[in-house]
Amino acid sequence: MTETARNWRAWAPRAFALPHPSWRNTAWLKKNPWFQAELLPALRARVREVMDG
Repeated sequence: MTETARNWRAWAPRAFALPHPSWRNTAWLKKNPWFQAELLPALRARVREVMDG
């Protein structure tokens, strides 16, 4: 999962690999700060782009 998510740029903007949104992933999120710093902003921008049409 980590490697797939880490290579998110290879799939974006068509797809984003995301961990399950569970409280159990707190440790994973702490070990992988790039997820919140890089992937989430790109995902948010893509969702905004799609929603705006």
